[in-house]
Amino acid sequence: MMIISHSPDIDAAGTGMKHSEIRRQRILKLFRARELLTAALLALSLLVTYKLWDTAQRAADQTVETAFNFGVQESNERIRQRIAIYEQVLRATVGFFSAAEEVTRGEFRAYVNALSLPENFPGIQGIGFAQVIPAADLDRHVAAVRADGFPEYTVTPEGPRDMYTSIVYLEPFSGRNLRAFGFDMYSEPNRRQAMSEARDEGRPALSGKVILVQEGGGAIQWGFLMYLPVYRNDKPHSTLDERRRNLVGWVYAPFRAEDFMRGIGESNTDLDVEIYDGTDITSAGLMYDAHENIRAAGLPMHSKNALVVADRTWTVVHGALPAFDERMRSDRPQLILQAGVSISLMIALLTWLFLDDRARALQAADQALQLALYDALTGLPNRKLLDERVGQALAKARRSQGSIALLFIDLDRFKPVNDNFGHAYGDLLLKDVALRLQGCMRESDTASRLGGDEFVALLTDIDGEAAARKVADKILQRLTAPYEVAGHTFHISASIGAALYPQHGSDGKTLVRSADLAMYEAKNAGRATVRFAPPVSSSGGGPAAAG
Repeated sequence: MMIISHSPDIDAAGTGMKHSEIRRQRILKLFRARELLTAALLALSLLVTYKLWDTAQRAADQTVETAFNFGVQESNERIRQRIAIYEQVLRATVGFFSAAEEVTRGEFRAYVNALSLPENFPGIQGIGFAQVIPAADLDRHVAAVRADGFPEYTVTPEGPRDMYTSIVYLEPFSGRNLRAFGFDMYSEPNRRQAMSEARDEGRPALSGKVILVQEGGGAIQWGFLMYLPVYRNDKPHSTLDERRRNLVGWVYAPFRAEDFMRGIGESNTDLDVEIYDGTDITSAGLMYDAHENIRAAGLPMHSKNALVVADRTWTVVHGALPAFDERMRSDRPQLILQAGVSISLMIALLTWLFLDDRARALQAADQALQLALYDALTGLPNRKLLDERVGQALAKARRSQGSIALLFIDLDRFKPVNDNFGHAYGDLLLKDVALRLQGCMRESDTASRLGGDEFVALLTDIDGEAAARKVADKILQRLTAPYEVAGHTFHISASIGAALYPQHGSDGKTLVRSADLAMYEAKNAGRATVRFAPPVSSSGGGPAAAG
């Protein structure tokens, strides 16, 4: 039989000519159809522009929402902290009463003046003391205060009742505070409820929404009061009966809602803030409204939070005004849209003029190849590039009789992040994981993302299992630390499966399978742990069964 062999050079030349002809025909077709291709490319470019614009728009929305949530949290925290500070002021005042057998008007004035309320505690109208007056002692009490230099003093409102109280001290004792002198707060149901709670439980209590007796004339504001009981120094007050029997009075602080909010620095003009007394959003409970002609709950971006202050619940509603959106929103989406349209038109024009430029096509192909080798989200090498590097590392290890390690890393408790917070948070978390993983690697090593929440670490020139375990433990420790993502704290962990060449596989496929099985063993062992693959069986078919 005659065997006819073909010359490799002839075959190669024929193949090259055939490919060249195919390319020429393809270019001719492109020239013939350049109108269609240019239009298609323009449409595709505009579509990409739209996608980029949409992504940037959603990112801008997220930025505005994050800024709004931060502003709401900051506003609520200022309210909580300021109420807590005022509570401490009243506790200090109770301590002042407890340190003396009797506190005179002059001593009380000196004490309050030393506090420098306007400078140190803006928003508070004053600090006062309301004294308990048994009905039988009312006339004697009025006579004593009148003899003290207040000839027109009386307890108001007048009328018989079992027990009276009277505001006998209130500093600063000037201006609108003079209207409260002698007022029996216990006679008014709203105030009485808070005073009774403070007396019976021995703790600070806030009243509901009230109009302070200090109000008069124009610019009336809603207000509230904070009370703290004062008991007799030499008497017990451990039980309810003892607290009621040995009550001397209350130290208290009146607040005008608008002055209170100005005092805590709540002057953000592009956020509408409303405070309601109680849990219901009703006009009857509205105590403060930064913009009376706007309902915060009706704005596109708003939040509703329940604040517990001095054991009383306030409902705080925040709304983002248009000025807030304008101030916080980035103009990046508009820039992307404008630039994208311009670039799309330019690309279409260049395509029309240079469609026959093979170099440009080769450059685009090279760029596409680069995109095909790296993960779009994290920038880490993808599975394809990882396979190439594993093959290179194995070849080098065989030549030098060295060792490499392959770590399969699967995140634990990652799915609830996507389910509960959305993929935007999940993507940010994956980027953080990628950065931490890269921080644990040498320049000669490779960190790769296979997809989803699966990562791989390729360790070259590794000095045995102990060194690989040290790196794996370091990675596990870094990945288990808390993550701060867009104002939220996430706690995840990782299950790591490790395989070494040549102990656990002599080729890339076996090594990958061994590391993957070890990773699942780590998950089955309770997660957040590292497991090494068992040595491969003598037949070389895969890992031996663990004993």
